[in-house]
Amino acid sequence: MAGVVIVVLIGLIEVGDQGDVGAGSFFLAVIGLLAAFLIMFWSVVSWHRFVLLEEYPTGWLPPFHFDRILSYFGHGLLLGLVAGALMLPIALIITALASAGLGVLTIVVAVPAYIFVAVIMYRLIPILPAAAIGKPLKFRDSLNATKGAAGSIIALIIVLFVVNFLVQMAAGLLSALAPLLGAIALLGATVFLSMVNVSVLTSFYGLYVEGRDID
Repeated sequence: MAGVVIVVLIGLIEVGDQGDVGAGSFFLAVIGLLAAFLIMFWSVVSWHRFVLLEEYPTGWLPPFHFDRILSYFGHGLLLGLVAGALMLPIALIITALASAGLGVLTIVVAVPAYIFVAVIMYRLIPILPAAAIGKPLKFRDSLNATKGAAGSIIALIIVLFVVNFLVQMAAGLLSALAPLLGAIALLGATVFLSMVNVSVLTSFYGLYVEGRDID
């Protein structure tokens, strides 16, 4: 799903770079980008609600909850700002150490710092499924619910990294051998990895916030 948005965004940039393209084409590209974002968030919010609320589609398409989609988007932006605030001082320190030629010290500082940020963000990320199901969660409540989960989060990050790497590597190799099949494989890999990540996020919320068991 994210891959579709990226493709549309690239197309939007290319349209903007062409001087002989009218405003109409650029406007259509913007509409396409917004539609891609809307579909992506609609799909994610619907999946959260399907798993956590057992909200089943009444037809071919899942229910469209525009307020929940906007809330999800807003909470996502908020998480992005928090991540940026955490990463900025770390990036400045790492840049300073690297510029001073302290390569080993840079690695010693960078690795635990990035792990720390990743753990904190994972402990905050339950606010997204909470927004999707209409049960807003404050940062403090999310941190309290995930207290003591650092070890599990680190293990989860490693597993997800390995899965993402293997799937993308397989799709890349297939693309090198057969470009047409590779393009299909890359699209399939993008959808598969998106579903894996969303499912993990949903399960993470159910486990730590709602206290569900993992069957």
